[in-house]
Amino acid sequence: MRRAARGAALIPTSIKGPEGVTQPSVHAVVVSWQGKHLIGDCLRALLAQRGQQLRVTVVDNGSTDGTAEMVARDFPGVDVLRLPQNVGYGRANNEAIRRALADGARFVALVNNDVELGAGWLEQMRRAAAEQPEAGLFCGTLLFRGQERVNSTGLAIDAFGRARDRDFDLPLAELDRADGPVEGVTGGAALLRSTALEKIGLFDPAYFAYYEDVDLSLRARRSGIACWYVRGAIARHRFAATLGADSPRQRYLLGVGHLRTVALHQPLFKAAALVPLTMAYRAAVKAPLELLRGRPSLALAELRAAAGGGLMALRAFSDRSRLRR
Repeated sequence: MRRAARGAALIPTSIKGPEGVTQPSVHAVVVSWQGKHLIGDCLRALLAQRGQQLRVTVVDNGSTDGTAEMVARDFPGVDVLRLPQNVGYGRANNEAIRRALADGARFVALVNNDVELGAGWLEQMRRAAAEQPEAGLFCGTLLFRGQERVNSTGLAIDAFGRARDRDFDLPLAELDRADGPVEGVTGGAALLRSTALEKIGLFDPAYFAYYEDVDLSLRARRSGIACWYVRGAIARHRFAATLGADSPRQRYLLGVGHLRTVALHQPLFKAAALVPLTMAYRAAVKAPLELLRGRPSLALAELRAAAGGGLMALRAFSDRSRLRR
């Protein structure tokens, strides 16, 4: 990928909105569901990004814990968009992203409510965006909160269509990566170029949670838009703070999201083989193993993921040509 000449100017901090009003060129979106205990630290770190003008929107995704009221009271400069029910991660982000694009945002930053951006995160991201005009989706180094260990340096996708966090649980001192292309960006802390979103579309609302960032990344790459890793953009993540690590709900959503992504993005003949094989593996191997481990709730989640994922895949096959961009 070509680089801009050294010393190339960053994209202007502010641009003119549709009505001639000066607008911040970066709009940050934080989706929160029952995250009142998390979002304060997230917003303080986001608003502390030095030398950056940005507009921040919190999407309260049907919470009942008083998140929206707390944000409105304690962070008066932050916009709050309240949704009457939890519509899922992708749909909730889309609500705010559409508004950001309508306001003339050049970039949209996605930040999970359990993520705290490090000092200079946004500056590092914008510098990379200026140097890499062919890239449209950017991610940085996501660490586990309170540890010097890596949560993610972007997404890696294997031959079975499964996505994993690159360098997961690697000690930070052993991380040996430079800035460069990556197969996908994690939605937990990402910067998206508006022109990329205008070309590839927003999150697929069929994903409730998990794999929507994989789908977005694959659509970008298929359209000739690179995903880019920025090592110096550091953020810290309270891992699995919303749904819990390896909870039945998480297991189910990962399973159905995986099969939808396989059906949409793998070559057709390969996808037609992988979907039933994965369903059978979950039902005949993973579910019995969870029973043997004394975890019946996870066994049931595997069975539900096999059945639900199969249905999701069938729907994806039926409209594959329409959804592929």
